[in-house]
Amino acid sequence: MKEAGMEMRKWISNGTTLMSQWAANGFHTYPVDTSVSLGSNKTKVLGLAWQTLDDCLTLDTKGLLAFILTNKNTKRFLLQAIGKIFDPLGLISPFTIRMKCLIQELWKNKIT
Repeated sequence: MKEAGMEMRKWISNGTTLMSQWAANGFHTYPVDTSVSLGSNKTKVLGLAWQTLDDCLTLDTKGLLAFILTNKNTKRFLLQAIGKIFDPLGLISPFTIRMKCLIQELWKNKIT
């Protein structure tokens, strides 16, 4: 990667010994975020929150819930809500596919 001019940075792991070895060898490690917005021991990875101690990926749904609570019952609003769901790994694809099928049925039946 160095030959291509791309230096790898922000290494992170849930193993403390590995993190300390990387720091000792001069790797640019990424500190675990303990801010209030993410909670303790959470780090953003691929747009998802990764709990490093539990080794779990979580989805942040606060923004989506706030948007849905505006309570507009239209097809356009439903499409916007589906578009706000960010799932790069396909973890909740059974839910998103159901929503897309619902939209398809609404259009087929010409329900407004």
